[in-house]
Amino acid sequence: MEVMEALLQRQSEKSYLPTPVEPEKLEQVLEAGRLAPSAFNHQYRRFIVVDDPAVKHLLREKAGAQPMIEEAPVVLVLCATEETDFVMPCGECSAPVDMALCGAYMMLQACALGLGTCWLGAFDAQSVKAVLKIPPQVRVITMMPLGYHDGTQPRKPRKPLEEIVGHNCY
Repeated sequence: MEVMEALLQRQSEKSYLPTPVEPEKLEQVLEAGRLAPSAFNHQYRRFIVVDDPAVKHLLREKAGAQPMIEEAPVVLVLCATEETDFVMPCGECSAPVDMALCGAYMMLQACALGLGTCWLGAFDAQSVKAVLKIPPQVRVITMMPLGYHDGTQPRKPRKPLEEIVGHNCY
């Protein structure tokens, strides 16, 4: 699959089939996250693969009872591991930006492999850290269900370029 094809097909999937994710596909998704760029190439990242139903149940309780957390065969938890308060010269904190890049790479690779994902921001980070025994200095940036989607989620439209692009000025 070409990159643009994956971009056109990828969407946030909310419903998943119980079909397991093949280990080689999971590894390719994780590898895509590993290859993502990071500020100053720090690579302050850690990915936690959650596939234990009991742990997924606990995570669901910490994330507004979103069913997709238990439905998806795998939940990826993306963490910023060091200097999570590092501010880039542009004034932005690097941790969320770096992890968003990791997540985007992972989502596109998952799509190319026929898998669905969804970026989650609705969760209690401290509670997730407690469930997964994540050290205090590490930040949980997102959780992403990963699996075969059931095809019921309609694609949401995107704004046309004319509405979002400026040339040489805002």
